[in-house]
Amino acid sequence: MALFWMIFTGILLAVLQAQLIGRFALRGVRYSRRFDRERCHAGEDLELIEVIENDKKLPIPWLRLESEFPSVFRFRGQKSVKMAVGSVYQTHTSGFALMPRRRVTRRHFITCEGRGIFKLSTVFMTAGDLLGFMERSRSEHVGSPLIVYPKLLDQARMPYEWRSWQGEFAVRRWIMDDPFMIEGSREYAPGDPMNRIDWKASARTGGLQVYRQGHSADPYVMIVLDIGQVVVGLQGGGGEAEAEHVISLAATCASQLIADGVPVGFTHNAHTLSAQRIPPGGGSAHHQLLMEAMAGIRLHKRRSLADCLIAETEERGVSRDYIVITSADSTEIRQASKRLERLGHKVVTINPVEAAAPPRAREAKDSVYSALRKEAGA
Repeated sequence: MALFWMIFTGILLAVLQAQLIGRFALRGVRYSRRFDRERCHAGEDLELIEVIENDKKLPIPWLRLESEFPSVFRFRGQKSVKMAVGSVYQTHTSGFALMPRRRVTRRHFITCEGRGIFKLSTVFMTAGDLLGFMERSRSEHVGSPLIVYPKLLDQARMPYEWRSWQGEFAVRRWIMDDPFMIEGSREYAPGDPMNRIDWKASARTGGLQVYRQGHSADPYVMIVLDIGQVVVGLQGGGGEAEAEHVISLAATCASQLIADGVPVGFTHNAHTLSAQRIPPGGGSAHHQLLMEAMAGIRLHKRRSLADCLIAETEERGVSRDYIVITSADSTEIRQASKRLERLGHKVVTINPVEAAAPPRAREAKDSVYSALRKEAGA
């Protein structure tokens, strides 16, 4: 008889705990997560912060959280976390046990290996009683967007066409004076025109002084990116790595020009989750806009490069320097480039697959630009 009552009591307690704990397992459970920053470059480390709170008087013996993350996210140092990694997404599963009125904070360290605009918004939660007789599940909507910019390249990996254009661009900026930009005064030199004499400074110093003029305003630069031929999902290639390199090259060019104070615009011929064309501009806010546009590029061609250049011929405004990043060469592309040049623009083509020039060739070409600078200053 004692054994019967022990079995009966055990069954009764199991049913009671299933009804109390299992039925209300997810009641009062709050979940939130966020990244330590909303923007980063590919290859950088991030911290994902999860907060789970049990706001009721009953404990939660076990709670399982399942989330989907892009496969380009690499979780580091997570021995207690199960992950099923696919070609596009990976399932991140973690478990908790929460006492009444408790809050748990977990930090996951992630390395973002690829660019993109990610909207991570759904978490699937499952909890139950101590013996697993009853389970409750629900999906939780959490807003944790993340924008991963393209990875910036080292200067040694930049093609020599980019270095050559930079040297020519620097010479053009340096030798052209802007009559409306006055940076101070200097002593009069033979050959200075009389209309540049600064009479106030001359009277103050006792010697003839002329206005020291700044260089001309930087011309506008438009970066035109050709996504190329990409077969997404093809094992062992398909042009994805080449396309990502082209995007990183464009991002590096834009970042360097913005840092030098040059107004930069961007356009491309691919499908995108962001802006298709951004007019030239400068400053940190514009740089962020450019990086976001490059992060949103999808590896699928929307139109040909020739059509992209022809569309630029319809844009009105001041003359611009066009940097066309492509490995393609066709009659249509050359004709579209000539149309831009006839409108007063300058067009330079950068082949992303060509390595930087060898040191001797680089020194030889750099000496040419040094000679040009000396000749201009003579």
